[in-house]
Amino acid sequence: MPVLLTKVTLLFIAALIALLAAKRSTAAARHLLCVCAMAGSLILPVTMLFPARVITVRLPAIVAVASSQVVARSVSWPSSTVLFTLWALGCFALVLRLTVGHWRVARLVSAATPVKADELYVADVSVPIVCGLLRPAVLMPRSSSQWPDWQFDAAVRHELMHVRRKDLWASFVAQLACAAWWFHPLVWMLSRQLRACQETACDDAVLFSGFEPATYAEALLAVAQTPASTLLQGCPMTTQMNLNTRIARLLDRGIARTTSRANLLRTAAGFAIVLAAIGTLGLQKSSAQSDQVYKVGGDVTSPRVLYRVDPAYTEEARSAKLSGTVMLNMVIGTDGLAHDISVAKSLDPGLDRKAAEAVEQWHFAPGTLGGEPVAVHAVIEVNFRLL
Repeated sequence: MPVLLTKVTLLFIAALIALLAAKRSTAAARHLLCVCAMAGSLILPVTMLFPARVITVRLPAIVAVASSQVVARSVSWPSSTVLFTLWALGCFALVLRLTVGHWRVARLVSAATPVKADELYVADVSVPIVCGLLRPAVLMPRSSSQWPDWQFDAAVRHELMHVRRKDLWASFVAQLACAAWWFHPLVWMLSRQLRACQETACDDAVLFSGFEPATYAEALLAVAQTPASTLLQGCPMTTQMNLNTRIARLLDRGIARTTSRANLLRTAAGFAIVLAAIGTLGLQKSSAQSDQVYKVGGDVTSPRVLYRVDPAYTEEARSAKLSGTVMLNMVIGTDGLAHDISVAKSLDPGLDRKAAEAVEQWHFAPGTLGGEPVAVHAVIEVNFRLL
């Protein structure tokens, strides 16, 4: 996990630096950078599935003693378990919020009244909004029937630009990234940048379609009088974020408002190269066969136990007065945790299970080869003694 978090942080930093460098680029190009960063943060965990270099060594036996006299003990959760639980709770809360938002959208669309085109509806919304990943629908407020034609036309054009640009999918990817990395401040910075660039890119597209800038700015101000719902999952025409900046930008005739497809493809390709470079950090080709056995010594150092949990006796084993040694095979990864635990020498099914459960909670300083952390095949002996 620390390695993955480092890679994600590097990706977010690279995206923010790219946004600064592209300050004078079009909103569409900056939006694409944000989308690439968000999508890349969800792709990076896949790189952790590639095995790190594994060197098989046999460690000196690490002995853990379980005493039958220890009947009741205070159990403390390892820090990794606590952190994972906190992450899972935060992730669940944001995914639940996303689910509720889509459920509310589905109910609104089902109760909406179609207007002319199939994708245009009048619904119980406060501002124009486009929603629906698979079947996008533009929802207009009930009060929009009283709007002047120019204001209604501006709102519909803006929302249809979101559909044309696939912004609903971009927002969905960003929301998943925020749920996965909710604890990371940089993901929220990028999320705000993405939303801002998304709206300005649609503004640019509306103006490029021939809409008068001053009239469009007046339409934005009129719509912004009513705040948008924060629970609906979609792309509203206005939010309270950066509205003044958007209007000032509309009236600046010196801003480039279109980007060629070739430039967008080059931007995506460049970021893909950065993503690949960050994703392959730490992945090295093994210079030895995976079944080659190394003895501890020289450049190969054995893992060290940093934190251990004592195994517990089962009631059956205590009653039967069983004692002896359980030998476990495992791989101690570069994350300092034991993986692929199997029983090499059994004592009792219950005690075998207790030994494995205890070692799963251990934390190690990983073994190294030439100073670099490597995954090491280890053998650990867990001794059960009746005292």
